[in-house]
Amino acid sequence: MTGPEVGAEQLVATLELITGEEMETPGEVLHVARREQPSLVATLLSAWESEGRRLSPALAHELEQQRGRMAFYRGQWARLPARPVSLKGLEFADRYPGGLVRYMNDLDLWVPDRDRLWALTGWLLGEGWSMHTATFVRFGGDMEMIVSLRRLPDDPYGLPYGIELSTVAYLGDGIGAPHRADAPADPVVKNLLALLYERFEQRYRARDVVDAALLLGGAGGAALARCAEAVGRAELWPEYAELARLLRHSPFEAPELPGDRRAQVRQSRARRRVRMLRALRRPVRLAATTLQLRRPGAAVLERLSPRAALGAGLILFALPVEGGERTDALTLREYGGALWAHTPVGRFILVHGTEVDEALLAGAEPVGAL
Repeated sequence: MTGPEVGAEQLVATLELITGEEMETPGEVLHVARREQPSLVATLLSAWESEGRRLSPALAHELEQQRGRMAFYRGQWARLPARPVSLKGLEFADRYPGGLVRYMNDLDLWVPDRDRLWALTGWLLGEGWSMHTATFVRFGGDMEMIVSLRRLPDDPYGLPYGIELSTVAYLGDGIGAPHRADAPADPVVKNLLALLYERFEQRYRARDVVDAALLLGGAGGAALARCAEAVGRAELWPEYAELARLLRHSPFEAPELPGDRRAQVRQSRARRRVRMLRALRRPVRLAATTLQLRRPGAAVLERLSPRAALGAGLILFALPVEGGERTDALTLREYGGALWAHTPVGRFILVHGTEVDEALLAGAEPVGAL
């Protein structure tokens, strides 16, 4: 199937839909996009350019920088050994019509095998990337991890490049919508789920609507049926229903997933309530996870020890530090009042609050940043 038309007019209408603001001039459009939906700016500029609108030298330079950023990521992706599974990013960008640029903050890669994750991390470090942070979460009896690396661009005023390697494919809210360790092979299903799971982190953006329209608008009936089945298994119909409402009010022609959506939404919510009730049997875990989702509760969380927080299902953030023993596999150790992760690529201090107490570092030198 041919995807929907995507031009400046459609992008502006989508921006108005998401922000609720009406804009009359390109200057107003650009101002609102920069303030409210910065991930749409590069696409807007490229759409104007492709339609013959002359950009100012500053805007033309900005657009060229974004094209260079995308070219860098494509080149890095092509060079990765034993190529992992890509989520969103480049696969969405490949669906954009010729000439249109999709902004990418980083490369999201799924590497379910832990040994392979550490090997790929080591390869990237050898290629000039630096460790930024890591994330650890325990669910389903396994320890899952996300390693974030970054690399500075040649332009000292440009944003760093980023790569995120994760053993877990999707993060839910950890209560009603559990995290998911695996990703479907079908690229349409895989990336639709990625869009829906991201709703647990933030509200849908204008770029998400464009991504969804291009993803579903180019899918055939069989792919849509597979999407509906996967959304049902993941119990993400409430998140899909919200996205579908936005698509219906957008300027894009995008098919909806088959099935009785209202019934599916009710069923998803009912099953989530059951899981919430089961979670009440472990009130400490439920309270801790709920507080982490609600940032004002961070001060209460800090009363938990890091190991207790990990056992409660909280996401622990890790700051890489110099020195310390490297191990063949992830090893957690408690000493000096802190929880440390020793890995094949270095040592991390784990925290579940908002700060790292310098006293816990015991003179160790951080090499990344939270």
